[in-house]
Amino acid sequence: MVECPKCGNEVEDSNFCDKCGEKIEKAKTCPNCDFELGEESVFCPNCGTKVKDDSSEEETEKEEPQEEVAEEKEATTKEETEKEEKKEIVANCPYCNTGIDEPDIDFCPECGKPIKVDKQSFEGIKLTIQPKKILIFSILAIICSSILALLLSFIFGMVTTVDLYPLGFLISLLIVVGIFGSFKDLINGGLLGIITGFVLGLLSTLIVEFSCGYAFSYQMFSGYSAIVLTIFGAIVGVISTKYLRKHILKYLDVENTFN
Repeated sequence: MVECPKCGNEVEDSNFCDKCGEKIEKAKTCPNCDFELGEESVFCPNCGTKVKDDSSEEETEKEEPQEEVAEEKEATTKEETEKEEKKEIVANCPYCNTGIDEPDIDFCPECGKPIKVDKQSFEGIKLTIQPKKILIFSILAIICSSILALLLSFIFGMVTTVDLYPLGFLISLLIVVGIFGSFKDLINGGLLGIITGFVLGLLSTLIVEFSCGYAFSYQMFSGYSAIVLTIFGAIVGVISTKYLRKHILKYLDVENTFN
């Protein structure tokens, strides 16, 4: 058990305090008497027990017979499994979906966010939005969608005289936002789609004219390309979050990237 430095609550095996959400820094303790040790301690000043570091543990494991090591691992795994089976999940964190097995916990032990806040409230929406990840993935999405739109514009300009440039931009948004917008929450996916669509709409004229070597001037959607692509990007972001996430997770988990 570790005492929370902010509120004094006793915390067990958690990264955050379940009462106030404070991050818990776990101290090094003696394996024999649980006395708190310094980082460089070799022997416990309370009981004299030698404190094993990672290298000494590795050497000890090498010296132990393989059968004993296997038996110890099997026993430990069995104990952990039994403990997990006894725990009953009473709720899930609305932000990271971590299972909560104690009814009186106010803050998630994994992400530190309040569990009982209403996600539809202003505070809940503010906590749901991940500005850092939205910014990073929006930049990636804008770059990728611009390159893809440029490539499709060049191809359409070469093979047909029909104005298929808008289709190229819609396909670009569908693919790129479909991948990078696969957040757990509709708000984050929708925001990424809005940002990507808006910027791509602003760049649409430049991209098309560049793809044809500035042979002619061009305006997409009668000059409303930013509005149209923003709306389409938002729709794709919501669809990605709701329906495509489980498929995208096999290749990319935006929630656990750039943590």
